[in-house]
Amino acid sequence: MLEAALRIPLESAGFRIQRFHPFATYGDRLYAWVDGDRYGPGGSKDVVPVDLVALPPEEAAMRLRAHGNEADAALVEQAAADFECQSDESYYADNVRLLERSYLAAKTVEGGSGFGRDADAWREARGAIVDGLTGDGTFLDVGCANGLLMESVVAWASARGLRIEPYGIDLAPGLIQLARRRLPQWANRLWVGNAIDWLPPDGRRFDYVHTLLDCVPVARWRDLLQHQLTHLVEPGGRLLVSQYFGSGATPQPSTGDVLRPLGFQVDGESAPHNPAFAAKASHAWIDAPPRDR
Repeated sequence: MLEAALRIPLESAGFRIQRFHPFATYGDRLYAWVDGDRYGPGGSKDVVPVDLVALPPEEAAMRLRAHGNEADAALVEQAAADFECQSDESYYADNVRLLERSYLAAKTVEGGSGFGRDADAWREARGAIVDGLTGDGTFLDVGCANGLLMESVVAWASARGLRIEPYGIDLAPGLIQLARRRLPQWANRLWVGNAIDWLPPDGRRFDYVHTLLDCVPVARWRDLLQHQLTHLVEPGGRLLVSQYFGSGATPQPSTGDVLRPLGFQVDGESAPHNPAFAAKASHAWIDAPPRDR
């Protein structure tokens, strides 16, 4: 089921799923809502392409009813209600259930970190993260998957004359096991943990902490960032926050524009330097106050 949930939307509509959550059954049919974004055109020789329509659920239901599709309209409303009331525990379980299996099945190291293109595109799309590094230090990647980003940041920072010591955590145990196999030199620096409340086992803090907003539900974004600033970032260090987008038609707010309404001071922003990737990733950073003297 999970393989089909990943493959069919991608091949038919170019839609890459980040979460998949069944909410109803009827006979031999399974109904689910999916959370993700469009990454490219759909269609393959084996799958009939479909149009991907982006509408608020209320408008989608209204249009369906206007065409006499009452049952489908009710399903849209039920899916929206289920999405809105999903618990934190269900959110995290969905992430592990889908992403762990998807990443472990990937044929490339980039795919094992949730990226669908090659090494050159990976650097173009993710390399701007190091714009937020201003000196040597420790770097914690929250949601590290197979460890590729922490490994890459070491190399990209080194090219700028910076020495970075990497660490990583991920919610999915299978991905941490994979990262430890890939990067045995850093195996004791990789932990299983939830971004919302994880604490380092030895009490250490990090000069740089990199996190993704979609590690937690939208309602917990502020809690996520405050926890990491309070408990993970070294005083005087920096919290780097990223968002990754697909190629959907709806423009996305920059990460800085997301953080400011949450009450955080944004101390810098960056995006991929290549215009082809600039609309697909956004980074911002928050500086932690220095240690009291």
